[in-house]
Formats: sequence, structure tokens, C-alpha cells
Amino acid sequence: MKDGRRIALNAALMLLKQAIMAVLGVVFVGYLARKVGVAAWGEFQASLAIAGIVTIAAGVGVRGYVAREIAVKPELGPRHLGAALTIRGVTGTLVLGATAAVVLATRSGLGAQLVVLAAASQLATLLYSTMWLSFEAHERFQYILYAELGARLFVIALSTALLALGFGVVAAAAAFLLGNVLELGITAHYLRSRLYRPELTTPPAELWQIAKRSLPIGALGALTSVLLQTDRVMLRALCDEEAVGVYSAAWVLNENFRMLPDVLLGAAFAAGMRLYAQDRDSFGRLYSGCMLVAALFGLPVAAGVVLLAPDIIRLVYGSAGDYAPAADVLRVLACGVPVMFAFQVVTLPLLAAKREIAMVKLLAVALVADVALNLLLLPRYRALGAAWATLAVSAALLVASWGLTARFAPFVELGRIAAVLAATAVMASAAYAARVLAGMWASIGVGIAVYVVLLLALRAVSFRELRALLARRVRASPATAA
Repeated sequence: MKDGRRIALNAALMLLKQAIMAVLGVVFVGYLARKVGVAAWGEFQASLAIAGIVTIAAGVGVRGYVAREIAVKPELGPRHLGAALTIRGVTGTLVLGATAAVVLATRSGLGAQLVVLAAASQLATLLYSTMWLSFEAHERFQYILYAELGARLFVIALSTALLALGFGVVAAAAAFLLGNVLELGITAHYLRSRLYRPELTTPPAELWQIAKRSLPIGALGALTSVLLQTDRVMLRALCDEEAVGVYSAAWVLNENFRMLPDVLLGAAFAAGMRLYAQDRDSFGRLYSGCMLVAALFGLPVAAGVVLLAPDIIRLVYGSAGDYAPAADVLRVLACGVPVMFAFQVVTLPLLAAKREIAMVKLLAVALVADVALNLLLLPRYRALGAAWATLAVSAALLVASWGLTARFAPFVELGRIAAVLAATAVMASAAYAARVLAGMWASIGVGIAVYVVLLLALRAVSFRELRALLARRVRASPATAA
């Protein structure tokens, strides 16, 4: 299977996973948030953010470094995966165990219980996400779909039952922990039966060398993770759990859209690493196609969510006013979706060229700016201030990263990007009119229909390309390659 067809198939599988999980997740999140209330929901989200930040220190960069090495040299898979599991498993156990011990020694009550459960849950996540690197490097994305879907269905069913029986947020957190343990087991089964058994025989000296070589890309991943978690942690420190709850109500919904860029990069990652090393012209076409897909998905998603944010919040969290302020937060965060799409594409050549140090410098500056903006905005604007800080930092990161990859800019077909912008603008106008006349669902239906017709009419995409994609045939077109 050639690169274009393989990338299209992988992207389709990951988009399918994300679509299923987004629908299930949004319904469940709304139910959970309504059941436990704003304060408990905020405390739960804060505990997840704390565990997420602590986990950054676990095997920094090993996953990304090993995935890139296996993508180029698949024969390294069993040994390199075993090394990654050893490093991340040991360091994860140490840092998360220390976090749980410190929390139990210094805190009590609901917050302490949630942090301990989140730490245990995060350890299971750390291990199965490490195993996923083999599926990604060997482009076996279907097994990620199976593991994720099975575990999430279990979590949703168990948590819903516990909440319906009158148990609270602690029981829901325990269900999340059991779900992550189940996902670890499913992932390990598919890894051993469909690919290979990890070889846990790497000597300490070689583990140390791998860890050292992973530090640049690790610093990159660490800073990215901190940027994602900083707002909720600072809201909890500078404001209160209700501010975290309002922000998280919007953040969780927006995260389903922000994962789409990760799907795009994940599907193109292995092929991109190979093409950059072997065929720069083909890599340029891949880059162009990915940028077009970023516009095709990112722009209409942002426009639609900005238009329908109040309806989405009411649909998911109910008509009670506790979560109403999350609508404005969601609008601001949604504006960052196309920014993150484009940022993921722009970073592809930087990762392929092993320019992690340049990216680390950018992200370090971005983190400082994010903290400074939060300190300035949170005391007055609370959750909305955190959203504006996130959007401003994301936009600045995109501009700076674009400058580092300017030599690939000529590959981007600006005419097609302009056509997508025009189609999005007209779609938004039609969707707004439909919302005024007939409500949210009519607005969504009209928006999708108008957008697809305009994409074809303005030649952002063609019938030939759509037929080729559906038939999984490779074409020279950048849109098909993406």
C-alpha cells in the first residue's frame, strides 16, 4: 500500500475513532457534570490536570523518540518498545507514587481522593499510550480504535450506573481508573498477538543513552502538556473550583475538536518521517495536502462552534444556568481549532528534521507568556480570561513556527485555502440564518450542505479527488495525499 492510500486509510480510522468517542464523550460528560455539580466537576478536572502535569516527568521524550526510530527502522520495534516501557514505567511509578504520597500527607477530603485516583489512572494511561507508539510506527491504527472504544464504553456504562445509584464523583473517578486498566490490558493483548512482544532486556547503560537522546523531543512534549494543563491549574490556584468547572465545561467539548489535528499528524507521521529523509518533493506535496485538510476541517468547525456555542452548552449541560458562562469560553477556545490544525502541520517538517531544540525554545517562551497572561487576566475575567490567554499564545506559536518552516510555504496552494475561507464565510451566514429560523439542528444541516457544495463549486476539492479518496487510490493531488 502506497503512502497516500495508507495515510488516507489511517486518517479515516482515527477520524472514525474520534467521531465515535466525541459523541459518546460529550453525552457522558454532560451527564456527569450535571450530576456532580460545578464545584465537584471542577475539582475532578483539577485533579486530572495535576496528574497530567506530574506525568510529564515520566520518561521525558522517550515515546516520541522511539516512535520516530521505529517508523524509520521497523526491525527495532520489540527492543525499543521494551526500553520505552521500562523507562516510562519506572519513572511514572516514582513520580505518580510520590504525588499521591504528598497529597495524602498534606490534604484530606474530596480533593485528595480524586488526585490519588487520577494518579493511578494516569499510570495506566502512561503504559498503554507507550504501547500505542508501535501501532503508530507500524501504521496499525485499527488496534488503537478497538482498545479505545472498548475501554471508553466500559467507563461510560459503569460511571453512568454508579451515578444513577447515587454514588458521587469519587465513584466516577474510580470507574475512569478501571477503564484505563482495561484499556491497558486490551492494548497489551493486541500488541502481543498482532505485532510482537516487547523485549524488556535492554541493559541500563543503553536505557540511559535512549533517555538522553530523548531529552530534546521530551522537552517539547513536556512543554506542550504543561501548556494544555496550565489554565486549569492556575484557575484553581487564583480563583476557585467553580471557575475551573466553567472553564472545563468548555475545554472538554473543545478538546474533542482539538484532537482532530492530532489525528491528522498521527496518520501522516510515519510516512512524513520517511518522505522527508528520502524524497523532499513528495514530502512537500504531503505538507501541502495536510495544510489543505487543516483548513477544510478547522475553519468550519471553528465557525460552527462560535455560532452554536450557547445551544451546545444547553444541549450538553442542561438548561440550568450553572454552566451558561461556558458558552463564551467555548467560543474563544473554538477559534483556536484551525490554529492548532495549522500548527500541527507546520511542526511536521521540524520533527522530521529533528529540530526539537528550536521548538522547545518557542514553547518555553509560549509557556512564560501563557502564565503571564493568566496572572493578568484570571483575577478579573476568570474562565474567559484563561480562554483568551490560550488563544493568544496558540496564534503566536503558529506564526513563529511558520517562520521556521518558510521554505515549505511555496508548496501550499493558496488558491485552495482562499476557496475554503470563502466557503466557510458563506456557510456561516447560511447557518446563522437557519438557526434564527429553525434552530440548531437545521443550522447544522444547512451549514454542512452549503459547505460541501461550495467546496466543489469553488474547486477547493474536486469530484475526481473525492472519488479517488473513496476508492483509496493514490493520486498526485495534495488533497488525496493528505
